[in-house]
Formats: sequence, structure tokens, C-alpha cells
Amino acid sequence: MAAAVLGGLPGARPAAAGTSVATSAEAKVTDPVPLLELRTAGHTGWFWTLSQVEAAKAQQEHGMTPLRGNLGFLRRQQFTDSHPVYRLRATKKSTYLVTASETERRALVDSGDFADEGVLGYAAEQRLPGTEMLYRMSNGAEWRVVPAARQAEFERRGYRTDGPLGYAWPTYYRTGAIYFATFDDGGNRQLIAGTKRVYGRSNDWWGGLRDFAGAGVERNAWHWPNEDFSDLQPAIGYYDDSDPETLRKQITQAAGAGLRYFSFYWYWNPANGGSENYIEGLKSFLKADNRMDIDFNVLPCFHPWRDGDVSLSLPQEQITRAANIIVDTYLTQPNYLRANDGRPILGVCDARGIGGENTTIDVAATKRFNDAVRERARQKLGEDVMIVLNGGPPAGAGFDGGQCLGQFDESRSYRAYVDTQRNFFARYGTMPLIRCATSNFDERPRIGILVPDPGPDEQKQRDSFRWYDDATLAEYERLLDTVKADITESSRPPVVDNFVMLYAWNEWHEGGFVEPNKRDGCAYLDATRRQLRLTTGSGCVANPR
Repeated sequence: MAAAVLGGLPGARPAAAGTSVATSAEAKVTDPVPLLELRTAGHTGWFWTLSQVEAAKAQQEHGMTPLRGNLGFLRRQQFTDSHPVYRLRATKKSTYLVTASETERRALVDSGDFADEGVLGYAAEQRLPGTEMLYRMSNGAEWRVVPAARQAEFERRGYRTDGPLGYAWPTYYRTGAIYFATFDDGGNRQLIAGTKRVYGRSNDWWGGLRDFAGAGVERNAWHWPNEDFSDLQPAIGYYDDSDPETLRKQITQAAGAGLRYFSFYWYWNPANGGSENYIEGLKSFLKADNRMDIDFNVLPCFHPWRDGDVSLSLPQEQITRAANIIVDTYLTQPNYLRANDGRPILGVCDARGIGGENTTIDVAATKRFNDAVRERARQKLGEDVMIVLNGGPPAGAGFDGGQCLGQFDESRSYRAYVDTQRNFFARYGTMPLIRCATSNFDERPRIGILVPDPGPDEQKQRDSFRWYDDATLAEYERLLDTVKADITESSRPPVVDNFVMLYAWNEWHEGGFVEPNKRDGCAYLDATRRQLRLTTGSGCVANPR
């Protein structure tokens, strides 16, 4: 039972109104999303969808079975030089067929043998960077969607090529970076005061970094005078992130390199009834004139930490207020980061401070916070929220999965960290996971200003500060290969399974940064773009003008 062979790829054609199978929330995701393949009940055919909501319904209500594997990524929306790929349902058998030919589509529907189910998604007409051809193949009994890399394999199994469906992305890593928004006069007061005490400079939130680099001040690398710290200076210069122009430049750098989002640490200070804390950089992002070039989300960090009258906990009585601010101010933004199934993503970096200044997670209080976020999102957006936790989420706390942030291996070896990264991912079991990649870790520039000087004894220095001696760009590239391999071989739910979060854009005082610097320029962003085959943007510019 073979349909007519597809002809050449058609010209772009707008989808008919109401034919998309995506939900309204899913339709807000403009990046390519995974093409899902399911076996129909009774193993009589195959079913394809870009909608994770529809895939779940197909399993629950129609007995279909998802097939693990990667067919590629398509877009839900029409784009320049694209064309629709249609899905049709056989009327006499539980099977489906896809086609990029409008002529074939009409002929099959007119025959009465197939019902039109509308636009499955959009493929490119011409080969774009990072794309490969997607084919429809058949063996006389069933049809399959086959990436170019597997075409020969299917031919050996007795399938013939019906024709092309268009160019799709074999892999698409939605890659972003954590943004540390405290480089302004409202930032870490302890660091600013320490810089005044140790270096004599007032209102300087770049204390230690300037000094280790010797950038505009006398070089002072303390116990490590022979090491090169000239990378501890941003390519755009030491900046104030409360200035939207700073964020404009950084968005240009990140989007040009192919990054798709910034994840902003978000803090809460319970003093005086409770309010947001350390958010000037996030405010500047929302004011930048190019903010729509990249998505963003927030990472609430409820640390059990206190500095004078500032702490980062969330008391029980302020949970609803904090949840409402998160939803009303950020999740309602048009470029808020969404999972492949359309849900806005809230990533909790630390839950220990929810309910008070705890040393462990208060499960009941944390669930109350997560429930409050979801309830507000239903009120404001009519949507659900995907909430993930850094580390393994405890049962009953209301999380949908995990994420990981910056990592420091106890061995103090970056090479060992890379070697064991997949073992670390495995600790999350089979839950949805936003994977991470740490570019480096080195907190020595905090000496004196945030951490007391341990003196000349090397062991005491290592007891006081965490840093990798062996972090290199080549090892970072190997790390990204490791992350790719874990995604390729994954059996996790596809909701965020192609997401990669870099630690970090600008965690300068902890050595975790991919932001271009004066010594290395765009080296880390270029490596990220190359290793993950990021294709959006036209390349990194170290210091945009």
C-alpha cells in the first residue's frame, strides 16, 4: 500500500487556518523542536508529531508506543524559504503518512483513502547550516520518516525512497548560559566593602578581578604571581550591568554565537515584607533594545545565607507574594524561555531557604511555593509551568525534573570532572533534565575581600579556595562532546532533553565565564558554537560597537 511518489519540493505555502496540531503554549516555541515518532496500536503503522501534548494523548488514549531515537528537529512556524510538511491519516487502517507535496496531499485526500490532518511542521527548502535532508521511505506495507544518515540502512531493510520531505536539523541543542547579575552598585555589599577595605577603592564590584589581571591597577595576584590571569577582564571592559547598553552588547555577543537564552539568578530578601534582590542586570536585559534576540528565564536562589540585614530566604508568609512577582513580572514576557512542550521554565537553583533559613529542603514549604507559582500562572497565562531543581528533586516537593549548574569536582581536576560528567547526569535517573557544562571554576580572586588570606602555605590555600589547575579550552570542548553523547543516547522525556546550560556567562569571581574576555576574545563561545553546531547568529563579536 504505497502512496504516489513525492515530486520535487514545493514552494512555501501558508498553512490553512486551524490545521496546526500544536497547542497554543507549544506554538510560542519558535526554535526547532524534536519530531516524535510513535508506533500505532497493533503495530499497524506509524504516527508523527511535534506536539508533546498530542504525543502523550496518543499514548494514553490510543495505545501508541513512542519510539526512542532522533528523527531530527522541525519548526512549528513558517520561516523564510520553508515549506509545510503535512500529516495524513489512513481511513481504513491505523497508520499515517507525511508529505511535502501539495499535489500528493490533494490526490490522497480526494481518493478517500486519507484524511487531511494539517501541517505537521515546517522544513527548509534549501540546505541551511546544520541541516540534512529528511525523506519518506516505504516498503509496500508502511511508511517511515528517515534522516539522510539512515537512508542506506533502510534501503538494506527493503525500503525505497518515496521522496524528500525537506531539510531538518539532525540535532538542535538549545544552549544558554547563567547570568550573574550583581555587577552594579546594588550588588554584593560584602564584596564591595571588602574591596574598599583591602584595595582602597570605593564602590568597586570588580575587586580582586582587576587586581589579579592588573587591568588599570597595580597587578596583585597574591600567592600566584606567576600565573596568567589576564583573562579576568571582559572584552567590553569592566561594566555596570544596571546599564541597558551593557546588556545590549552582551545579547549581541551571545546571540551572535548561537546561544538561545540567559538564565538569571534571582534572589529574594525577606526584609521589610520581602522584595526582589540583586536584579539590576535582569532589569537592564528587559530594557535592552535587542532583548528579543534571545530568550531568558529566572533561577530563584533561596540560599540559607545572610549578610547583615540581607538574607536570601523565603519565609512562609511571603511565598505567595514572591510567586506572584515571578509570574507577573517575568513569565508573562514574550521571550521567556519555554520547554519544547511550551511550558515556561522556572529553574530553582536552591530551595533550602524556602520556608525559612533551613539547612535542608522543607518539602512542604517548597511544594507550597511551586503550587503558588503554578496557580498564578494559570490565572495570568492560562498555562502550566515546568519547575526544575538544581540537584535531585525530593519526592513530594512539586518539581517536574532537574537541572544542574556550576560544578567543582572534589578531585580538583577539571579533566576528572569531564571524565565523570555522564555519571553525574545518571544520578538524576530518568527524569527530565536540563544538562549543564561548567567552563571552569576558580574562586581565588575573592582572596582578602570575601575569603581571608590563608597565608603562604599551599595546603591552606587549597583548603580555603576551590580552583582547577588543569582547565583548558581543549578540555572544555571534550566536555561538550560528553554532553552531546549523553543527549544522543538519552531515553529521557524529550521536553528539555536537548537543552544545555553553560556555567556561566559571567560568574567572574568563581572563574566560570564564557563571556568574551580581553585575552581570549570569543574562544569559549566559538568553541561552544563549533562543538554544538549552533547555527543561529552570524558568529561572536568580542566587543560589539
